[in-house]
Amino acid sequence: MIGGPAVRLLANREAAKPPARNLAMADKPEIINPPNKLKTKVSTGGTGAVTPETLAQAEASFAEMRADYLEWVEADLGKLANALAGLKVGMTAGDAIYRDLFAVAHDVKGQGGSFGYHLMTEIGTLMCRYLKDLDRVDEESMELLALCLDAMWAVINRRLSGDGGSDGRRVMAGLTRVAEKVATPPR
Repeated sequence: MIGGPAVRLLANREAAKPPARNLAMADKPEIINPPNKLKTKVSTGGTGAVTPETLAQAEASFAEMRADYLEWVEADLGKLANALAGLKVGMTAGDAIYRDLFAVAHDVKGQGGSFGYHLMTEIGTLMCRYLKDLDRVDEESMELLALCLDAMWAVINRRLSGDGGSDGRRVMAGLTRVAEKVATPPR
């Protein structure tokens, strides 16, 4: 755990004996407090220190970037649409279009929450996990990916920031059900 104590049980030091399956009460945990390396990198005074002015400047820059997010994500959704249009039944993770689709979905996943569109992150996560586990593209998987893209467009067009409220929960519940059905082999 970063910044917190790590606990390690002392190993049985007798080489002749195999390791015990049950730890004896006599074994004591050793508390290890790793050094806080981040603290040494952040100044608390002088040049290079984080000041309220520096923080306000960073927040203002981020607010400007937030306004650009909608343009960026619309461009990414266009890239997803192009990749989906080129995706064919039988393709695998080794195909360039498949990799492009995953890369753009991963970008959308990473940016969504940063800019207040957590539902985009959830849908992107679902797409990435699905693509990662998919051995070979079939009709059903193409339909699911198209549904994910449609849901992303709906989130952006309706400006469903945050988790999207009840609409967002319904979208995610529906996509999750479809993903589970598509991921489950027929019996």
